[in-house]
Amino acid sequence: MLSNISFRMSLLKILIFFSTFLIMLLSLLVTPSFAVDSFDYSQHNYTIKSGNMSLKYRDHSRLDKWMTQFDIKHSGIGYAYRYQESKGNVEHRFRVSLPKYFKYNGFSVAPRFEYRAFDKESKDDFANVWLRFQYAKKFGAFKAYAKIQPKFAIDRDGYDDGEYYEAQNNYGVDYKVSDKLTVGVYLEQNHNDDWDVKSEFVATKISYKF
Repeated sequence: MLSNISFRMSLLKILIFFSTFLIMLLSLLVTPSFAVDSFDYSQHNYTIKSGNMSLKYRDHSRLDKWMTQFDIKHSGIGYAYRYQESKGNVEHRFRVSLPKYFKYNGFSVAPRFEYRAFDKESKDDFANVWLRFQYAKKFGAFKAYAKIQPKFAIDRDGYDDGEYYEAQNNYGVDYKVSDKLTVGVYLEQNHNDDWDVKSEFVATKISYKF
């Protein structure tokens, strides 16, 4: 009986893995076919990690937009630099992510500071503070999570300092293929200052650890 249960659990894991892989594949190949209202593009992330450092590349289907980001973590604090191009316009982002200051049964809260600098003269630089609320739950090799991430303006035109102006929320599943390889798929929703969804898309990610 125990062997039957073990076999069924293994089969379930395999089915979930291939379902996740299929969603990732479809988001790469079929995105143009559901290009109505939301979901008119998809996002794809590729990360390599070594020790406390990582390098990420991201692109978008059907958009002239890509970025690369270097991260390093020291004493629990994350530092990142991002170079991004969108329709030929260049942006530089500098981030400091502080450790989680609240953790309980899978729930956590962590702040992040970000400074955004633009090469385009008509666009002013500004900063913001994120509050990253997350719930994560592991199921064997799988991890399901939800991230609610409101952003608060600093020196941004049209907003008072400390005023909420948008949010970036993610809902997804990661699968740990091995100690070195992890794949995942998630839904991202971006909200405006009225908390209305202004864009949403399916995203995939592949992470390899050396």
